[in-house]
Amino acid sequence: MSATTPSNAAVAELIQKYEANITNRSRRVARIELSKWTTEEVKGVMDQLVPRTRRKGSDEPCGPEFNHLNTSLKSTLMIQFGIWSILSLGTVFLLPMQVGAALYLLLHGRLSAIWRELPKPTALLFDWSTGLHAFVKAPMSLVTKSIEREEALCVNRKGKFMLRKHGYAILSHVWGETMGWNTERSWGPVELGLRKRGLAYHHFLKFFRRCDAEWLWVDVLAMPAVYEDMSTTEKANIETLRTGIINCLHAVYSRADKVVCLDGLLLRLQSGSMVDVAVILSLGRWINRLWPFTETKLAKRVILKTEDAAFDLDEIITFLYETVYNEDHRYFHIFARLAPLRPVPLGFRIWLDYLARPGTSETDLFREIYSGCENRLCDVEIDQARALFPVLGLKWIAGWTLQEGLHHIANAYPDDKKLLLKYCHYRGIQHEIQ
Repeated sequence: MSATTPSNAAVAELIQKYEANITNRSRRVARIELSKWTTEEVKGVMDQLVPRTRRKGSDEPCGPEFNHLNTSLKSTLMIQFGIWSILSLGTVFLLPMQVGAALYLLLHGRLSAIWRELPKPTALLFDWSTGLHAFVKAPMSLVTKSIEREEALCVNRKGKFMLRKHGYAILSHVWGETMGWNTERSWGPVELGLRKRGLAYHHFLKFFRRCDAEWLWVDVLAMPAVYEDMSTTEKANIETLRTGIINCLHAVYSRADKVVCLDGLLLRLQSGSMVDVAVILSLGRWINRLWPFTETKLAKRVILKTEDAAFDLDEIITFLYETVYNEDHRYFHIFARLAPLRPVPLGFRIWLDYLARPGTSETDLFREIYSGCENRLCDVEIDQARALFPVLGLKWIAGWTLQEGLHHIANAYPDDKKLLLKYCHYRGIQHEIQ
């Protein structure tokens, strides 16, 4: 990679004016994806971002609104009193209108509508008021069954869980944006006691409002968490369950109707331009994480959500492919960043060879993995191998180290050992392949 030029530095500095904690990403994207863009062109895109609302705690569009649970008796009683007060006052307000409607329907002989339609406003009020302090968490029995049946453990808007083989969407997100408690100066996990209860219902609804799906597979709900206060045996048991779910991910991701990307920066974009979406996506955290590569590679469709619209990733890649005519085109490096995320058609591959420079023996899949995982990070060391297993159709064994996982890949794909070794060297992994 070339060193940052004065013009690249100016572009990076401009980007940093629109978003905090983006220094490294802005410098890399300015040096590569936006290397042929002027500051005026980049400013035109960045101006389409809605200013971030600064508030205490998480200021992400899909972040949590509180990070600790006050379990004192006084606080609990006040919450319950508030909920029942809202429910009672609402019921009193609705009752006269419901009685009047019942008399009208009775006089007109519409008896079925009395018991079918009239209770709905009260039921909706009850769901809303109780949801103010409700939590969503998957039953452990269904988690186990999802592994046994290799089915997706999905949830609907009401917090009801169901095992499904079709008719659901995948939520793709960055945990640091959607699950962490971040401020301008610090970031940290939500308090342990709160995490154990599951997702706060109003936080959970933020996902549904943006995913346009009846049933949703959410990793933080479908996969049981390992908590720091668990015993060694409990942690081992949960890790076994997590491994079982990871080994089902090929089926879960590939059967889903779509994967919906909720990137914090992209959710601030107000633009109808596919190029603007591609630029902001390149700057976001989502494209810099390793697991989203696995999710998008196996998906039937990938939907990118912005502040006020939705875009199909395949349509964006196709548009860039049809627009770019050589490596000197200013969209070329953006296209090269996005194209490996999806199953790459034959006509696209000639554009990707410049990244991997593979020999003739490597499979097309491994070329796409190498290119698609560039500049992608993960917080768990073994995920540098484990995240590739669903794409490669392999099964992970609980307790494996990173080295054992890489050896398994090398044995399963002997023709790709050289490219796997290059993947390891790029990621700074010390690994010897026989």
